Amino acid sequence: MRIIVGLLLGIYSLIKINAIYIRLAFILLLLVLFFVKPEFESVTDPEILLIYIIVFFAATFIHLLSEKDNKNWFRLDIMFLLGYGIVHFQWPIMFSISEVYPDKFAKVTMSSFYVNYGTWLAAAGIVSWFLGHSFLAIRTVPVNVDYSFSYKKLLWLTVILNVLFLSTAGSDYLSGGVYKGSGGSAAGEGIAAYFQLLLSFSIVVITATILLNYKNNFKFNSMVWLLSLDKKYLFLTICYILLFFSIGDRGASIQVIFAFLVLFGSLIRPIKFIELIIMTIIGSLLLTLIGLGRSAKDGDNILSSGLDNFEMTSGYDITLELANSARTLYSTLSAVPQYHDYFYGKLWLDKILSIFPFAQNIYLQLSEDVTYEMGSSAYITYLKFGLYPPSGEGTSLVADIFLNFGLIGVLFCLFLLGMFFKKVENELKLQQNYYWMVTAALLASMAFYMGRGSFFDPLRMIIWGLGLSYFFVRWRKRECIR
Repeated sequence: MRIIVGLLLGIYSLIKINAIYIRLAFILLLLVLFFVKPEFESVTDPEILLIYIIVFFAATFIHLLSEKDNKNWFRLDIMFLLGYGIVHFQWPIMFSISEVYPDKFAKVTMSSFYVNYGTWLAAAGIVSWFLGHSFLAIRTVPVNVDYSFSYKKLLWLTVILNVLFLSTAGSDYLSGGVYKGSGGSAAGEGIAAYFQLLLSFSIVVITATILLNYKNNFKFNSMVWLLSLDKKYLFLTICYILLFFSIGDRGASIQVIFAFLVLFGSLIRPIKFIELIIMTIIGSLLLTLIGLGRSAKDGDNILSSGLDNFEMTSGYDITLELANSARTLYSTLSAVPQYHDYFYGKLWLDKILSIFPFAQNIYLQLSEDVTYEMGSSAYITYLKFGLYPPSGEGTSLVADIFLNFGLIGVLFCLFLLGMFFKKVENELKLQQNYYWMVTAALLASMAFYMGRGSFFDPLRMIIWGLGLSYFFVRWRKRECIR
């Protein structure tokens, strides 16, 4: 432990001298991790977990130090890190620091012999992400760009999609019955699922368009600026958020809120650290109450039912549901590669085919593949429940990549993902291209939950969203020399 702390202090001193050594610092952290790499299967060791946790926080600190000139705290990289950290490190922190174990939670089962390696793998992966993020230099903004838009077609499309979704979703979904055991899918079913997807993409795209269109109207007061936005957009967005919260579908509402806040912090005014903390605490509590309330058998009001079922036993409770996704990584390690070879990209088929409507069903009819070997979440669910699962287990980013390409895949894919995030962040600062602004909004809408998703989760959203912006928005820009 003393050697590790000494190396970390040396890295910090190096960075204080010259920021050009940021990349070297991440490379050194990777070497540290390989120096303390655990056995693939071993008894959970709180001390070694603490080392990986320290490396994670040290790498995060170095990253934030490299971004110290950025006064906005509600941004793409931070949203991704918050979600990734909760998913992959909250349970190890509970193990090593607070001595809280899953057997105290009846609904959580974990393969404890793979916690050490799983945490090490997650730490190596995020350091690789930081390294990739540091490889693209921050570009300076040469000009200030003003945009003007014609977005009526997209606005009316969003209204029509909303009507089509409400008319096809069914009473079980709209009443929240799918979360109370009445059957059906939490994502909607049939054509309604596609209407809901298009609606969620459309409202994020129009959010990006509206903020770009009104960004120069901001003076000093955020509320005054907010009320000056297109009234149809405000009404539509508020109704959308309240509708899905009332159903119990938190993801749909969070997508548009996060997209709005990331763009607001980047284009309008920086969101301060204390504001981020307050929003995180309030948001986590609200989402926890909705999660508890939507599955309660008694009571019609989600929030009141959630309050009745809420028990705060520790500070971990408000993010515990997201943190429980770590079990998918440990389940993955208990099966692959010991009992099944890596899938070499096959478990990304569902995400790639999802770009084309109904392509997954057509592929299954034409091939001999089975559904549970087309996606990591389906395969992990199969590992636990077999062919007839009562519910889905989900997945996590590291588990998804590891199932396909193992350790090398985790390091390489997260390195590329870090570069992609930095590219989008740079374009968001430059504001030179409308389609990159739309991409930033779409990525922002799902950055927080990417830690418990698939590597290719953003693919369909970005492609469909860019398609909507291309066909339904007309725009031009005027460059003003600073």
